[in-house]
Amino acid sequence: MFKLPGIKLSNGSQRIFTRAIKALRPMPHRKSTFINLDRTRCAIEEISGYTPTDTTIWLSIRSTTLQRLTREFLWKCIHNMFRVGDFWAHIDTMKLNGRCHFCEAPETLEHIALECEVHGQRVIWKLTRELWLKKYNEWPTLSWGLILGCNLARFKSNKGILIREKGRLFAIIVSAAWHLIWKLRMNRVISSPGMALKEENIHNLWLKTMNAALTRDRILTNKTRFGPLSFKKKLVLNTWSGLLMDEDSLPDDWIHEKWVCDPKTMQLE
Repeated sequence: MFKLPGIKLSNGSQRIFTRAIKALRPMPHRKSTFINLDRTRCAIEEISGYTPTDTTIWLSIRSTTLQRLTREFLWKCIHNMFRVGDFWAHIDTMKLNGRCHFCEAPETLEHIALECEVHGQRVIWKLTRELWLKKYNEWPTLSWGLILGCNLARFKSNKGILIREKGRLFAIIVSAAWHLIWKLRMNRVISSPGMALKEENIHNLWLKTMNAALTRDRILTNKTRFGPLSFKKKLVLNTWSGLLMDEDSLPDDWIHEKWVCDPKTMQLE
């Protein structure tokens, strides 16, 4: 920590001073960041009818609606900070790493998320779509911008009333699905090169991922533990209700039960 000679700063003052120093330093600009922000903006305008600002986009990926590691992951995606595609273009001996070894196409994040079949992305999006259609009639057409801005998607009723729980569910399952696709890619390329998972294994990983998202939502409704940071129980109930097996026979408040997720239903463990 930098300190001015002869001046004693408290911890709070030091933090403020550090922020002031950082504010004076120009932040590096990435062309890919601006492109991703614009693509996010266009996707949200198309699906929800409004145009988010850069600040709104950044705030959306900091929302506690999304899991912490997923928030960090989306931040890096927007900044294109991963070693894929053009990252290897300027290294003569590593140029081949910039292409997908399965499709032989440039391996961009968008390619991994929506195009490359070897990473199991089609299976994961299929399962995610089926879960969504269990409750809602129409699954939005996914694009790279919509994935990045999934927590900005807004859905309204026929009367123009905002359906908050619908947008919330979309953000949770889309962000979790994309993060899982990336993990599968990393496992195949880095951890276990050349090993492709069977569809059954991918299904089980997806199931575990969605169950974890639901469990997190349920735990974070605990006001005693999380105080003002806790989620509203009614919002969590509305988010996941309609996806439960034999829901008519379940109590209205199932928050404290244990659940697992199925591609078409949610059922008691």
